[in-house]
Amino acid sequence: MRTRGSFGDANSYLPQPRLLGLAVWMAVAGVFAAPGVDLAGQGTPAAPPKVAIAVLPFTGSGDGLPDGYGFAPGEAIRYALRQMRGARLVDSAEVVAALRRLDLPLTEGLPDDALIRLARELQVRGLIAGSYAADGDGVRIQARLVDATGPGRVIPCEPTGGPVGGFLASSGRTARTALQQFQVRLTPLDEQRLEAAFAGGTASLEAYVSYARAAWEQGLGTRDAHERAVGLLTKALEADQNFAQARVALGRSLYATNNRWKASGEFRKALQIHPNLAEAHKLLGDMLVTSPRRLYDQAAQAYTAALAIWPDYAEALVGLGDARQAKGQFDDAIGEYKKALAIEPANARVYLGMGKIYYNEKQLYHEAVAAYQQAIALDPKLLDAHLSLGELYEEKGLYEEAVARYSHVLSVEPAHPGATYGLALAYEKVDPKRAIEQWERYIELATSLPSEKDWVDIARKHLGKLQRGEKPN
Repeated sequence: MRTRGSFGDANSYLPQPRLLGLAVWMAVAGVFAAPGVDLAGQGTPAAPPKVAIAVLPFTGSGDGLPDGYGFAPGEAIRYALRQMRGARLVDSAEVVAALRRLDLPLTEGLPDDALIRLARELQVRGLIAGSYAADGDGVRIQARLVDATGPGRVIPCEPTGGPVGGFLASSGRTARTALQQFQVRLTPLDEQRLEAAFAGGTASLEAYVSYARAAWEQGLGTRDAHERAVGLLTKALEADQNFAQARVALGRSLYATNNRWKASGEFRKALQIHPNLAEAHKLLGDMLVTSPRRLYDQAAQAYTAALAIWPDYAEALVGLGDARQAKGQFDDAIGEYKKALAIEPANARVYLGMGKIYYNEKQLYHEAVAAYQQAIALDPKLLDAHLSLGELYEEKGLYEEAVARYSHVLSVEPAHPGATYGLALAYEKVDPKRAIEQWERYIELATSLPSEKDWVDIARKHLGKLQRGEKPN
């Protein structure tokens, strides 16, 4: 199967070796037919659903406060809640979209009824907003918790005053109050992460505010937003070059804008400063497992390091499964995916990984379609699942369906090279004129991307054939 998915490069036209016996595959089919079923076919205890929470930037004004100060307390709260296994944080793109639908402003303090409407629009259990105001040489901060259950109500938190850099302590109290109010269950590891989240990371207010503004941009998810985040994070690191959290965030946005090796450098620098940043190990693993150089062993080491810090890091377990799968160790991959499901039964990336095993290794078409569709149902924004489903449809000659999947990816990320490439291939079979346009578009956007070099050469050959009126292969 041709694939440009998580483990693909220009050599991915070659099938991987088949290492698993039929008995193992029968077990696999039983394991992943439905969430929460283990290898023995016995149901594992279903984890309680995650509590959905949204956090807005705080609003206010004041002389002497850095521009964008209100992003800082909001991001401090988000950073802590994002690491709680029982919470699901709504990203900033969803918040902005909901505000637009309701015709509400982001930069102004909203009245209680508007906050309740916003929480309902976002379909969250809880929402956190707040305000700040200069108070002499310090600042006064007040958070508001919106509980959307029942008729809905807004609970004002106790106002806090102090130095302008003292928002971390205030944010820590707000986060704990919110977790209790919104009934988020905490594990012992969650408690440890909550304590660590407010340990600081930088003494520079300027650095943290720039970092917080960048984190909001990253949540928008677009390439332009990541490029803006790179500028803000560069500014943060100019203020404090040892701000490890900002280096991790910079690596994330560099990776999102196809600067892979610069991203790797930032993750490694962050770990030199703070070796116990599990997220940095995990993100380094993500970069290595998709490397054209096939650095799967190094990726596995990075994921293992993340799990040594936080054993319940489900995404690191999925990444470790992906690394095992990429090496052809399919039974080991299944074992890692199973561990991830035991922690997060609704983990969409497990089903993405299993879809690849089902189809690439065993050619189980229906099972692969079901796995990809399950991944999309659990996480509609998981573009890799849409892309993999498009590749599968294309391989089976379902070109219109493939066009629909690739077009969906491009509607979310217009400059996605893999989807642009796949759409050109699919159009070759149904609309050669549009295929020419799509190949030209792909070559234009991918020529400057080192990771696309081999694919661009292939694209030029396809384009040349079409322009000469020859039939594509």
